[in-house]
Amino acid sequence: VWLMSEIRYGSNSRNSRNDAPQLLRCVVVAMMSLLLLSGCQRYQDVPQCSEAISEGFTGYFKLDDNGLAVDQVTGTTWYRCSAGQRYQGGQCVGRPLLLGLADAHAYAEEFSRASGRKWRLPTQGEMATIVVDSCVNPSVNYNVFPNIMVSNYWSAETSRTNRLMGCATYTYSGNQFCRELKESPLPFLLVVN
Repeated sequence: VWLMSEIRYGSNSRNSRNDAPQLLRCVVVAMMSLLLLSGCQRYQDVPQCSEAISEGFTGYFKLDDNGLAVDQVTGTTWYRCSAGQRYQGGQCVGRPLLLGLADAHAYAEEFSRASGRKWRLPTQGEMATIVVDSCVNPSVNYNVFPNIMVSNYWSAETSRTNRLMGCATYTYSGNQFCRELKESPLPFLLVVN
C-alpha cells in the first residue's frame, strides 16, 4: 500500500523525483524475484515416469525379443538401448557410449556395417516422439527404453545458427535444444534408416 501511494501521489520529501527511479527498480526486482521463485515448482507437481507408467505398458510401440521397438504411428524402428549397450533379457547391459556428435555419426555407420542394417542417429522430431509429456526423470517410457540415462542425448541435427553446436534432447524433461557443443561426450540412440 505504501509503495502504491508513493508511486501515485509522490513523497513529500524534496528527493521524491530522485526516489522514483529507485522505487521503480525495487518494484522490478520484487517482480523478477517472484517470477524466479515461481519457476522452482516447474517439475514439483509432475510425477516420476517410474510411478506414472504402469509396468508392461508400451504405448504405441511394438517390441521384439532382439531389442527393437517399432513406433506403430510413425513406422520408425528404434534400438531400445543406448549406443554401446546390448539388449539382453529385457534389459540394456553394458555402458552407454559417450561420444561427440561426429563420432556418434561414425559409430552409427560402423554399427550399420557390422549389423548389415542401415542405422543412424534420430532426428529431433523423432526424439520428440519418444518423450512422455506427463512425467519426468526420465520422460521416456522405461518399458520401451530400459535403463535409459537421464542426460542430454544427441540427435542428428546441428544448430542452424552456430556451426559449433549440435542438437540434443534432455531425457529428464524431454526439453530439446541446439546449444550443445559438438565435441561434448553424450549418449545417443539409434534408429533404422
